[in-house]
Amino acid sequence: MKDSSISDEFYPEGGLNTASYDLRADLDRKIFEDPIPFYTRLATSLAHENGVLELGCGTGRISAAIAKLGVAIEGIDLSPAMLGQARANYPDLTWHLGNMCDFDLGRQFDLVIIPFRGLQEVTEATDQRRVLERAFAHLKPGGAIALDLMDPDLRYCLPEGDPEHVELPIFPMPEGVGQPGSRLRITAMERTNDPLTQKFSEHWRFEEINDQGDVITREDCWHHLRWVHRNEMRLMLELSGFVSISEFSDFQGNPPKYASNQVWMAKRPD
Repeated sequence: MKDSSISDEFYPEGGLNTASYDLRADLDRKIFEDPIPFYTRLATSLAHENGVLELGCGTGRISAAIAKLGVAIEGIDLSPAMLGQARANYPDLTWHLGNMCDFDLGRQFDLVIIPFRGLQEVTEATDQRRVLERAFAHLKPGGAIALDLMDPDLRYCLPEGDPEHVELPIFPMPEGVGQPGSRLRITAMERTNDPLTQKFSEHWRFEEINDQGDVITREDCWHHLRWVHRNEMRLMLELSGFVSISEFSDFQGNPPKYASNQVWMAKRPD
């Protein structure tokens, strides 16, 4: 397995996966709770003269929603392909190509956010700590961090993994991609787990198909992530220097609940 703490292999340049990311994210927001209102509320209430920094900004959707409300924001991402989309879609915003485990922008922010389970894209526990330490260093005294993770359901974290295939609804082809009239079929293939390191890998297949269902183009990608237990997450925040740590099961502030979401907020001391 390549270490996604250091490199990105899931979002290839010019690939169907990268081009269709926003389509899948929109579907995710319809099926599950939408995180964007949570992060925009935080930004408008907590960000003042120093603005917001988004780690793992991807195609820039959350940063753009925050900027639309008049809040200054910058984004950093490891993937040149995803950052290319952000720069193309939102050219007026500030984007940084870099590793959120090891970066120095030379300034501090009011708020640092890591949305859409971005910390889990970092597949080494030591590197997850480094992300939090870098976030701490980029916060002004009294500044806040907010992030969300999935809370692992241990029934699905067993060594045998999950061989089941799940096909998503058929998507239209992203603008400017593929042949006229073709559509996009996305299938979640097998999943493998390593309970010792808390790492899992998901195999995703992206296919451009014609009206008869024939495959024109096929792209296979492997997504590597690491699950984080609640007590582990709290300890990492404490060891990184954060205080006033709060945890929730959703973006509405409800109490922690097993196998739900983990939504965290914490502060750098004044």
